Amino acid sequence: MATVAIVLNTTKKLANNEYSVALRVTQNREKRYISISSLLVNQTLRFRCAKDHWLPGKEEDEGLGRFSKTFKPYKEYNSILREKLSLAHSILKRYDEKNIEFDFETFESDIRLKQPAQGWVESPKQSIISIFDYYSQQIAILEEQQREGTAGLYRENRSILKKYKPDALLSDVNFRFLEGFEYWLRNVRKNKDTSISVKMRNLQRVINQAIEDKLFNKDDYPFGEKKYSVNRRLDHSTKKIAIKLDKISKLKELELDPGTSLHFAQQIFLFSYYTRGMNFIDITFLKWTDLPDLTLNYTRKKTRGKFEIPVNEYMLRILTYFKDNYVVPGGYVFPILDDTIHITSKQKYTRKKTALKAVNDNLKKLAKQIGEPTLKLTTNVGRHTYATGLKRSGASTGYITEALGHATEFQTQTYLAEFEKGEIESWEQKIFQS
Repeated sequence: MATVAIVLNTTKKLANNEYSVALRVTQNREKRYISISSLLVNQTLRFRCAKDHWLPGKEEDEGLGRFSKTFKPYKEYNSILREKLSLAHSILKRYDEKNIEFDFETFESDIRLKQPAQGWVESPKQSIISIFDYYSQQIAILEEQQREGTAGLYRENRSILKKYKPDALLSDVNFRFLEGFEYWLRNVRKNKDTSISVKMRNLQRVINQAIEDKLFNKDDYPFGEKKYSVNRRLDHSTKKIAIKLDKISKLKELELDPGTSLHFAQQIFLFSYYTRGMNFIDITFLKWTDLPDLTLNYTRKKTRGKFEIPVNEYMLRILTYFKDNYVVPGGYVFPILDDTIHITSKQKYTRKKTALKAVNDNLKKLAKQIGEPTLKLTTNVGRHTYATGLKRSGASTGYITEALGHATEFQTQTYLAEFEKGEIESWEQKIFQS
């Protein structure tokens, strides 16, 4: 028979030497952990702590681990833990009484769906969980996995859906719901197709996860070519934003005071351009340890694609300046993150967002300084310009895509890796010298 216990999940350390508090489910020596935070509607409660704030459950506690008195809100939190463990025991007892064979997926579905105040809900197909609550559960899981970038996207979509239909349930998401949501985004919020597409795809991922959690009837799935097709209804192609190389030259030739925000924006833009379109988030987290033997090695955070780029003279000039003028706690190349200030994953990603906005705002000012006031200069422009510049310099279109949209970034990097050694670098010399 399966057993349950409230434990500190020490299999994965979080920030600040803390661990997630979880419901551990054991069956035939196999263990699964369900974070307590993911089972709560109130996402302001943080069920995590360091080992010295935790009391492991004893045999007489029937598996109830709990917070020690050194943890300030221990009474409130321990009350919730007792409730969740009691619910888990009730579910297992019900399985036994009704001769229901245990499996982890069904148990997790039941523990997520059935709250004591709601009573038993016999059919998970008719889920009474709200979209907002389910989004909150997914966000809590992403935060515990320290996937703060993805959690940020989920938080944004949760907020938008709350404004569209405040009391909507998961089971309300059908073709008409999606059609109405699209109309509202386009006509009320004035979103373009590309933005609507991002929101729809995020909601689609959430519904897919709800099906996996047995909280949404897969027969009612509203997405797909014969139902609501994101591909067919929305133009989600990435707008080509590359600029001509003469404008890159003007930007390079600007003489700006070192240490100013304008100079920093200029150097970040050029570094992205010289590193084959390195994205701002990867620039933010770049460390000196990623640069052994004059080679830039990093893993793209968004696609997990691996990059290995020789450090050319243009990159080296920028790297040398930052190495000579800045010592950043945490070993970062650029003075964006500071590990003494930005400690948690959430703090790091919030800092990244504010820094990106500042850089893009300053790039607009630089566009005016080079006599191009209507030029939409952003960090993304360097990526697109690099790819287009290679093509115009003679690289085959079979290797270089014309624009680096989300759907083609990993594929483009694969193309770059297939060139003969030195071939890419010879083409880069043509465009970087411009």
